[in-house]
Amino acid sequence: MARAIRHAAHKEHHLVLVDSGGSSGNDRGFVCDGCRCPGAGPRYRCGACDFDLHEPCATAPGAAWFFFHGQHPLAFEVAVGDGEPRRRCDICETDIRGMHYRCRPCGFDVHPVCAQLPGAAVSPLHPEDVVMLSVGAPGECARCGADCVCRYCCGVCNVNIYPRCLLGTDKTPLNIPKSN
Repeated sequence: MARAIRHAAHKEHHLVLVDSGGSSGNDRGFVCDGCRCPGAGPRYRCGACDFDLHEPCATAPGAAWFFFHGQHPLAFEVAVGDGEPRRRCDICETDIRGMHYRCRPCGFDVHPVCAQLPGAAVSPLHPEDVVMLSVGAPGECARCGADCVCRYCCGVCNVNIYPRCLLGTDKTPLNIPKSN
């Protein structure tokens, strides 16, 4: 990752990659000025303007394929246009208020952070089998008990785990761990 970047969303200054200790619990958090979702840990920041971007928002390509929606490429959009109907992320089910990926033919929307979700994972909550990311009729999460439409599901045991419960806290939409 580049230590400093220029970004179209903040043309005034360079954005510098910073990590104020999110993994150690010392981070006070931030709201991404790109996707408008809460965040913690590493981010691109302009200290002079108090402007922050999640790393996936700062480095998002203009178009991308998302394994979960393979029918069409997704176009990167900086904002939801005025007068457009409200949009929700089809993965974390929260409102889209800024940067996002959109499939125009299908109306599929996803936050750049949510687009980084792994398709399969192993969970300490269910270590017996690999769980797969899926969307369907609401199912109860084995950890928090909430009904989740988007979830990691064990096809063998029918165990559902909400992505937030599998991957971390809710300081970001899904607090996706970075792989090294």
